[in-house]
This record gives sequence, C-alpha cells and structure tokens, in this order.
Amino acid sequence: MRLQHALLAGVALLSTLCAGQGTTCALTGRGKKKARYLKFCQDYNADACCIPGHDLENQVQFENLIDGLGPGCKNPMMYPELRYFYCLGCDPDQPRVTNNTEIKICKSFITQLWADPAYEDCGVMYPNPCPSNWVDDGMDPYTCGDDLLLPKTLDSWPDAIKDTWSDEIKGPTWPALGGLPFMNTFKPPGLEDYTFVEVDDVADPTADCWTAPAFKNSAARLASTTGLVVMLIGMAFSYLL
Repeated sequence: MRLQHALLAGVALLSTLCAGQGTTCALTGRGKKKARYLKFCQDYNADACCIPGHDLENQVQFENLIDGLGPGCKNPMMYPELRYFYCLGCDPDQPRVTNNTEIKICKSFITQLWADPAYEDCGVMYPNPCPSNWVDDGMDPYTCGDDLLLPKTLDSWPDAIKDTWSDEIKGPTWPALGGLPFMNTFKPPGLEDYTFVEVDDVADPTADCWTAPAFKNSAARLASTTGLVVMLIGMAFSYLL
C-alpha cells in the first residue's frame, strides 16, 4: 500500500511539472495539432503550432529580409538558422519554452546562427518605420522602406536600436554578443511581443530551451528525461523508508 501511495505521489508530481509547462501556441491560441500543409516550415507538418497562413507570413518576411541583397547573395538557401528561427512560432515546443513574455533560446543555436559569414558578406534588409506625419518629414519617399544593414558592423545599426542595448553588448567585444540582440530585432512574425533570452545549454546540456529540430541533441533530451525518472523513483522509495 505504501508503494502504491508513493507511486501515486510521483505521478502527481509529474502531472504538476507538466501542468507548469505551457500548452497554448502563441500564434493560434490553442494547442498544437497536425497542419494542413506547411511549405516554408515543413518540419512541423506532423505537429504544428501554426496554420498555413502563418507559414506563408514566415516565408514572406524571410524573403523580405534577403530581397535587396543583390544577385550574388540572394538565394533561398541563405541563412538556414535564421529560416529555422522564423519558424519558431510553428514549433510545437514553442509553448514549453515560453514563460509569460519571454522565449528561451539555446546558446548553442544563437552561436551557430551568428557564426554565418554571410552577415558580413551580404547583410540583411532592415525595414525602416514610416513617419507618423509625412508633412513634418518633408514627404521624403526614402524615409521609410528597407535599408541594407550589416549586422556585425556596429556603426551599421540605427542609433534607436543601439540605445536599447547595454554597454557590455556594444563594448570592445562586439560583435561577440550580437547574436541575441540581432534575433530580438528581427523577430519571427507573430512573436514580436516576446523577448528572446539566452539559456546556456553548452554548460548544461539538459537545459530546457529552444533550438531548431536539425540541431536538437537527442542525448541531452534523454538525459533530461532520465533525470526526471530517477528523481521520481527516488521520491517513491523515500516514502517507503
């Protein structure tokens, strides 16, 4: 009887832990489900937190990002990590790594995304906000639109964005810490209200954070699950002592 009670307590704890994890998708306001058909974010066709309209918006926004880079740079295979990042809202794991207004991103993914040499060789297109009053702005048609931005060149960034960064980010080690600010500037469609925070999965491979499906470490996921099982078994036996 005591063993039964112990196991029930373990199950209750597991249920509590699972309940603490989000289950509502940010883009749809409901749980994950099989998608009708996703083209851009095709990794999530079997289980998705988005619908085809979101998928198309992800594709459009990504294509806008590289649209003006010139024939030597513009191609659909550019920035693979950034493509994955733009599909974060479709990932069924999105609710699990979301805490209120923050989404936890794995440090290993940020590092790999930011290491792409194309940021220096090609850059990205940065959308300028249009003025609220065209008359005061002199009706300059070039005030809004897209500008070529070299993300790893600090002087290329608009002052309005740099002013929101800490001195550490803009310090002598730039652009080493620029990956996360870049991701928080070029957010995936529909996730603009969230702040992306870094979780160090390099120091702790079992850390719970988001990474692209192609980069997920199955060993880390197994270690995390095994640790939970061991903890529950330990609790069960502690009830018997």
